[in-house]
Amino acid sequence: MAEIAIRSAKQVVFGTGVRSALGEHAAGFGDSALIVCGRSALRESGALAELQAVLTDAGVRVSVFDQVEAEPSLATVDRGREAFREAGCDVVVAAGGGSALDVGKAIAGLAASSDPTAHGQEVAGLGKPCITLPTTSGTGAEVTPNSVLTDSESGKKASIRGHGLLPEVALVDPELTVSCPPDQTAYSGLDALTQAIEAFVSTGANPVSAPMAEEAARRIAGSLRQAVADGSNLQAREDMALGSLLAGLALASARLGLVHGLAHPLGAQFHLPHGLVCGALLPWVIDFNFEEAAPQYAYLARALGVGKSAESLLDWVDGLVSDLDAEIDWVEAGLTRGDFDDIIPPTLGSGSSAHNPRRVDEDNLRRLLERMIA
Repeated sequence: MAEIAIRSAKQVVFGTGVRSALGEHAAGFGDSALIVCGRSALRESGALAELQAVLTDAGVRVSVFDQVEAEPSLATVDRGREAFREAGCDVVVAAGGGSALDVGKAIAGLAASSDPTAHGQEVAGLGKPCITLPTTSGTGAEVTPNSVLTDSESGKKASIRGHGLLPEVALVDPELTVSCPPDQTAYSGLDALTQAIEAFVSTGANPVSAPMAEEAARRIAGSLRQAVADGSNLQAREDMALGSLLAGLALASARLGLVHGLAHPLGAQFHLPHGLVCGALLPWVIDFNFEEAAPQYAYLARALGVGKSAESLLDWVDGLVSDLDAEIDWVEAGLTRGDFDDIIPPTLGSGSSAHNPRRVDEDNLRRLLERMIA
């Protein structure tokens, strides 16, 4: 049996209302916390005020860094690290979607370093403690040892990784996702579904990751449409939150595949939401992988109750993407053959592409891109 590595937050707590324990957890790390969040959503939903009150009631002084943008940059992490140091904080509380969680983890993991945040660095050591509270069901970032960040100067989007990015505590409370609007619910849900499917067929899939990926896909498949149609449906929100969490745990062990390898350069170049790009690419990559992963796809089709073959899974995914208005006309988006030389190298260099079940090389990737704009 090949080596199996399990990577996760040190403590994961899932359930409706678990956010109320934030103060108790934070107080165990010190008396001052930096809440890292986006520029408006957490505040407008009322969740920011609630989390501040919970921390204050526990005797924890609160500062807020609310400058995380939709596709966060390396520079944003550096500004957050400075805010953490200036406020004399002991713990980061990262609350929001994947962008806020990624920035919060990086601030905590690199808090002791004076070097600028840069792509390719390994975040070793323990860093400062970080508590994550996801408000979307999509990225699984609350439990993963990586942060996806953009270099504003080059426009390149890539991950930094390392043990130091693993949160101390992940508080996954489905109620925090109820205010997530339909389009973000759809895109983040498609990201989570993609992660579950890619982790299941990845070359790194193992007896620990595969059951988590399967259960993640099953829950997301059964609840995503309902969560988009009615955000107040708490049962659907619970299934989505647990599915996203399980997908995050699975990918942290098994890694992903070509969808995520290709999504980063495409999303960065055409300024498209990551979850939207993942959803739009998923049918293309399933078809690309048929020659190597058809049996795994057929198994998932049966597990999800959408058919018995790899083709039936592809048809179902295609229909879901269409129903959620997540299709992308790549010609209309601006993709041309002249872009291929900028997109292919980072895709081939991605660790996600390296774990795709079908080997990805320049020739077959170029043929796939040609089909996408045909």
